[in-house]
Amino acid sequence: MSVPPPRFVCPACRSSLEHHAAPDEHYACSACARTYPVVIGIPDFRLLPDPWIGIEADRAKGIALDVDTIDADFETTVRAYWERTPDTPRALAERFTHFVVDAESRASEWLARILPDAPLSGWWLDVGCGTADMVLAGARHGLPVVGIDIAFRWLVVARRRLQRAGCSAPLICCNAEHLPFASGTFERVVSLGTLEHCLDAQRALSESARVLRSGGALHLRTVNRYSLLAEPHVGVWGVGFVPRRWADDYVRWRSGQRYEHHRPLSPREVRRGLSAAGFHEVRVAPAALLSADRARAGPLAAVAPLYDVARHLPGVGRLMSWGVPLLEADASIGAALARPA
Repeated sequence: MSVPPPRFVCPACRSSLEHHAAPDEHYACSACARTYPVVIGIPDFRLLPDPWIGIEADRAKGIALDVDTIDADFETTVRAYWERTPDTPRALAERFTHFVVDAESRASEWLARILPDAPLSGWWLDVGCGTADMVLAGARHGLPVVGIDIAFRWLVVARRRLQRAGCSAPLICCNAEHLPFASGTFERVVSLGTLEHCLDAQRALSESARVLRSGGALHLRTVNRYSLLAEPHVGVWGVGFVPRRWADDYVRWRSGQRYEHHRPLSPREVRRGLSAAGFHEVRVAPAALLSADRARAGPLAAVAPLYDVARHLPGVGRLMSWGVPLLEADASIGAALARPA
């Protein structure tokens, strides 16, 4: 599918940008004088760093990873990333590796639920694309998808996934709270497991609303703050029931891990955030179970059919949303949204 590339604007003032190819490729804003480099082919429009690592250190890690894995396959590239992250326990790094390698099948299954009612022309935006599993799944369906992420190093891994799959798609390093795109650029915004990591979730939702065209829609899945199961990032139960200012201390006490940069939202917070961002037809509900969710559920998988029925029942689904591990939300800009089943 051939569509014009999305137009970049300055994420700070939203003025037009000029592209300069030499001597060092970059974008420049004549209005506020900011410049944004293109690093090993990836535009970097960040105004704020990834909370886990500084901007320059992030770029250096990504550049080194790209050089060292230039001939590697995708899984080898992922493993090379974790070898450069020694503070992560090896068992946890191995679990993350398998999760990332298998991510495309999950993204494809989730995307299939949206596609029947979705436009197949115009750009889609994947907020927090990680290793580009959704970008690749979209490409296989003929969708033009732009992937954005705050982590430059992960975009290097994402590009390797696309390269080894014989696919090309725009990958942009930026903040979800400060998108470098003109208003009304995208048909759909999708996001899997990103909202709980945003520096400012409300601003991220508002930016998603801004870049959607009238009649466009947002679809997301996010961790539920009040899950009755263990918090998936750290495997600790009860984190969401602890006041947020104590969450890091609680997780360190229970597991020795840190919980500085996670902020899962409650169903009410997600619903209010979408409404405050200007979305309409807001729906926040227990997330549909994907095949991977059923596989991880163990003995609980036996009640999956009951879960799927109950989450659609009026009143019951809303009550369930207060204790399920994952939430899904759909919302529209302008015209009403056709909701996936």
